[in-house]
Amino acid sequence: MARPDQEKCRLCSKLDSQEAQQRHGPNGDGCWNPKVCHNRRSYYRHRGVRNHIRKQRRREQPAESRLSDSGASLSERVATLEVLAPAVPAAVVHWYRITKDAPLHALGAELWIGNDRVAKVEPIHCLGLTELQVKTLLVRILDVFSQHSG
Repeated sequence: MARPDQEKCRLCSKLDSQEAQQRHGPNGDGCWNPKVCHNRRSYYRHRGVRNHIRKQRRREQPAESRLSDSGASLSERVATLEVLAPAVPAAVVHWYRITKDAPLHALGAELWIGNDRVAKVEPIHCLGLTELQVKTLLVRILDVFSQHSG
């Protein structure tokens, strides 16, 4: 596990070199070590940029080169199989609210048959509707979807 950052060195890295040597040299608190401090100050000064560049390179690196040690690509090693699933209609309801226990703001729905979306109900504002009115609205949406899908 990496050792924790030294707060004193991190703050010192923001100072210019002469000011850091005055504060931490023989006339200051005495922690200045010329063999170590120049490199450490550079590390703390540039580590944010270096970590960002390293993270970008990792993201840009293709998954196949990370996973395969041999010359074979990922698609050559893993077989892709297709399974025919029955095209069953399914209704997906979208509840628009800030949190789970917040009042319902709007209600939307989609009709899916298999992997294809075949119908969509745009969001309907529900502010001020009672629970019974919302349930009635859901039943109407299901009726419209059942008429559409046959």
